Amino acid sequence: RQTSSGRVNLKPNASSAGRRDDETRPTQMQAGAVPNAAGSAYIEQGNTKVLATVYGPRQAGERASWSAEGFLLLDLVFSAVSSRYVSKEDNDKRVVLYSSILQRTLESIVLLERYSKLVFDISILVLEDDGCVLAAALAAASLALANAKVEMRDLAAGATVHLVGGSNGRLLLDCEGCEEDHLPDGSAVLHLGLCPARNKVCLLHSSGPLPAAHFESMMAAAKETARAVGDEIRRSLEDKIEKDAQNERESKRGYPKDEFGTSGRILMLGV
Repeated sequence: RQTSSGRVNLKPNASSAGRRDDETRPTQMQAGAVPNAAGSAYIEQGNTKVLATVYGPRQAGERASWSAEGFLLLDLVFSAVSSRYVSKEDNDKRVVLYSSILQRTLESIVLLERYSKLVFDISILVLEDDGCVLAAALAAASLALANAKVEMRDLAAGATVHLVGGSNGRLLLDCEGCEEDHLPDGSAVLHLGLCPARNKVCLLHSSGPLPAAHFESMMAAAKETARAVGDEIRRSLEDKIEKDAQNERESKRGYPKDEFGTSGRILMLGV
């Protein structure tokens, strides 16, 4: 059914009630969330919570014998209490799929040729899964890499758009977990990753029947949302740099140093 504000409520009493079809959930980002990592990021997208850490670079070992470029080793893990999937097999399949997508996407934006025979270890921990995990994981990994000062072509920001109910259905932006779990037959999803400064798509993945008539509008909605997410990633990095500079000034004056930097912003996106 449809809420009074226009959001399609796929499950009675869902928390999405009151949110527009084209409105995302509140989002918070924090760069440098893990002090002992080379780079890290924590992202909350509604109730979806993702922590990404980057370690390295370190020597590639045997891998260096067959490639002169650097490597990314990505490990995606859903915490024991986070997964909405009862079946371990279904959850494992999603981990394999998302890991492959994220690996290829991050390899396309990191300047691996400048890290010959070196490896970066990227860990993405999904603390809570309440929908649109792939987009949140991409943003977290991108922010963590930038926080680690890894050389990249651009940042990467993600967005997810669902087509509910097939060719005559409606578009929903940034679905919650309960919405994803109650999508009717014939629905489709589009995941998009965007390099905002270059305005280039770095990730594109869809599942389900996606009519050509809806593809353009789904792409437009996803791109606009990803641009806004990219702006917030950049602001989070700027805030972390300013926080570090402030801590450095205070430490010189004898004040204790705060190891954490956070933007503290709440982001509400609409298309």
